[in-house]
Amino acid sequence: MKQFFILSMWCVLLLCAGCKDDDGHSYPASSAPEIRVERDELYSLPGRKFIIKARLADDLGLRSLNLSIPDFFLDKDILFPTDELLTEYDLAYEFLAPAETTETETYTVTLLLTDVSGNNTSKELTLHLNGDFTAPQFTEVLPEDGTVKLLEEDMQLEIFFKVSDASGLDKVSVKEASLGIDEQITLGGETEYVFHQTYPLPSEPANYELVLAATDKFVEPNQAEKRIKFSVSSEMSVLYLADVPKGTDLTADVFGVPIYYETKRNGIFTFKYYADRDGKEIYFLGQESSFTPYCFGAADEEGRLKNSPNASPVVLPAKGYYEIEVDTKAATYTATPYIPSSTAWDPAGITLCGNGIEHAGWDPNDLTLQLSANPENPYVLEREVNLLGTDVAVTVTSPNWGDPFWRLDANGIVVYLGGNNYTYPNTQTGTYKFSMDTETNRAMLVKESIN
Repeated sequence: MKQFFILSMWCVLLLCAGCKDDDGHSYPASSAPEIRVERDELYSLPGRKFIIKARLADDLGLRSLNLSIPDFFLDKDILFPTDELLTEYDLAYEFLAPAETTETETYTVTLLLTDVSGNNTSKELTLHLNGDFTAPQFTEVLPEDGTVKLLEEDMQLEIFFKVSDASGLDKVSVKEASLGIDEQITLGGETEYVFHQTYPLPSEPANYELVLAATDKFVEPNQAEKRIKFSVSSEMSVLYLADVPKGTDLTADVFGVPIYYETKRNGIFTFKYYADRDGKEIYFLGQESSFTPYCFGAADEEGRLKNSPNASPVVLPAKGYYEIEVDTKAATYTATPYIPSSTAWDPAGITLCGNGIEHAGWDPNDLTLQLSANPENPYVLEREVNLLGTDVAVTVTSPNWGDPFWRLDANGIVVYLGGNNYTYPNTQTGTYKFSMDTETNRAMLVKESIN
């Protein structure tokens, strides 16, 4: 009997000996831990971070996890607390794929999970460096955001766009709840899709929001969404003056082309405008970035306007300043010449300060970007600048922020002794011409060459 007792105690000691952790705690035997992942394939790009995600579980408690990618010199141990055992853990470990790798290479990611009983489980994942992390791109979208459709008896809404994605398109949707538009298109991996449909539109003033969405077929799908607000009205809510030929890319310049209106009262838009030559040709646009759908030009009758992409330009007979009034509802305009009574500033000491321009900063005493007066119009101060390809903000100032100074706001508006310094995002590097008309309080930043 004594011999049996000694043997039994020896077996217990053997059992417990394998259940001690590094702190000397003893744990009963348990099942092997589990590593659960959504998929065995990870995706990244050279020089891009990726995330190793997994659900870790053990019926008794987790002790440690080792993450290993030998080719990246990754050998990471994650230790779990043993004073209060964790039976589940959501792993989300971020790591950078080295920039010197290539998209054609694949790598093995090893996860080794150990529980407090000493059991372990390993899991191997494959890392691909040819991932697609770019959402589908919408182009040539109609209607444009902010479009105002003039009220007519029989109205139609034309929706057109192209959408593309390098890894292939899975789904595209077009929705406008109040109009009952709910298009769901399932695609088979095409890299480009064109949508073109026309819908009836109620002949009454209203505001609408069109929602376009597209999802690609990458294993971790990317989705793009584009929201377009437009309205139906008896008159335009905004108006621009374009003094460039039809077909000009109105998105190529940073600001000022086309020219934003000065005031709007009782549906009548007013512009102050300088014609730099006799016979200057202009149009009035209902949108900022194109000559369609609203392009007002001269009708056959003097003082009347025609809304058509084929309309002839309004011609200003003589060089000089004009006050122009436009009534889009009545389709009429007047262009009255005038002589400015405002101050024509001496440009000596007046300089550009701001962001996104080479040699610019916020020192008002640095005259590196001093302006000059246009030789034919002293109200226009100008100079050539180089953009850095970043956001642009501008203040035009005298030394020590003295009088005069102007801050640049949205829509190319310059505000004398005021303003909010609007930021124009995502500019391109290159050489541009900055000009500011102190009579009309409008500025332009127009490209001359792109790097």
